[in-house]
Amino acid sequence: MSRRAMMLLAMGLLLCWPGLAAARERFSRENLKQVDRIIAEEMRAKNLPSVVLGVWVPGEGRYVTSVGTADLDSGRRREPTELFRIASITKTVIATAILQLADEGRLSKWDRISKWFPDFPGAERIRVYDLLRMRSGLADSADDAFLQEYYRNRLTTLTPRDMFARAAARADEFQPPNQATVYNNLNYIMLEQILEKVTGRRIDRLLADRIFRPLGMRNSFYPQVPYLYGRLRGYSLDGASGRLMDVTLLNPAPAGGAGAIVSNLTDLHIWARELCAGRLLKPATQAARLRSRAFTGGSPLSRYGEGVTRLGPFCGHNGTIFGFSSEMWYLPPLQAVLVISVNRLDADDESQSGELFFKLTRALFPDYVPW
Repeated sequence: MSRRAMMLLAMGLLLCWPGLAAARERFSRENLKQVDRIIAEEMRAKNLPSVVLGVWVPGEGRYVTSVGTADLDSGRRREPTELFRIASITKTVIATAILQLADEGRLSKWDRISKWFPDFPGAERIRVYDLLRMRSGLADSADDAFLQEYYRNRLTTLTPRDMFARAAARADEFQPPNQATVYNNLNYIMLEQILEKVTGRRIDRLLADRIFRPLGMRNSFYPQVPYLYGRLRGYSLDGASGRLMDVTLLNPAPAGGAGAIVSNLTDLHIWARELCAGRLLKPATQAARLRSRAFTGGSPLSRYGEGVTRLGPFCGHNGTIFGFSSEMWYLPPLQAVLVISVNRLDADDESQSGELFFKLTRALFPDYVPW
């Protein structure tokens, strides 16, 4: 076979490779119609007021769409750049700030948390590392019972200190640290407090100076008031009436470092890349944070690192807080970003965006997803 024939054969094989075919079709008119159909079907099936989707694939294209209603009272259409509560995606920001301090030598991942919480039960055995990786063994004071209480009184005056006290009262439920990977919001409320104790700065100003401003994330902040700036409303289903109830007003303090931050689609596009492939951290620190373990008793597809989730081939995090359900994911082989925001989350705290993520990634990245 001549060299030219071999080259033509190789080109033919490449053109037939399903990955290239998928790349050509990803942002085709027909495939984007399918994406729109998936969103519309999910909105009808789950009674979602609105969905915002952003997909960016370098060298291929982008697709941003906003469907549905921002405010059920006025009927105003949702805009793609409106602010929403990102809930547990907050953990990715808190962990990054902690790791920055570790890179600067101001703390160590191996520090015992008794350094900052000397009176907390078992603090001498638990390390910063254990908090980051959901391996502290602590009883989570932000558990299902608390969520029901929080839902009934969203303007509660509870503080992080109160959340610590609630956990300490359950010390007999604590497990040995670094034995199991169990999702725990208290870990990140503690990490937030460590950030403030080490730096002597309030958490909102600290995150603005260290992360949001340097990255040009102009729409991201840690709120100090219960109001959601802007006109987007968040909703929950009222079991008694069967109607969607406005739950936008919410005191962010109990969620704290586990879920308080507000952002938007534009900024999460920036943050997803930085979180999973960025340069805010030393290369060795970044590589270490991405090493992950499966949750104890969970699917091997879902793994946790240091403030980051690995979901199959994706890196990122999701988030749920009353009124809002969100997905923020990065696909390393394509350097692609996918962000979803839904303005509904009920008292049961069951994601309203997770199933949509799985359906959309099957349509957009069929050669990469294992589901």
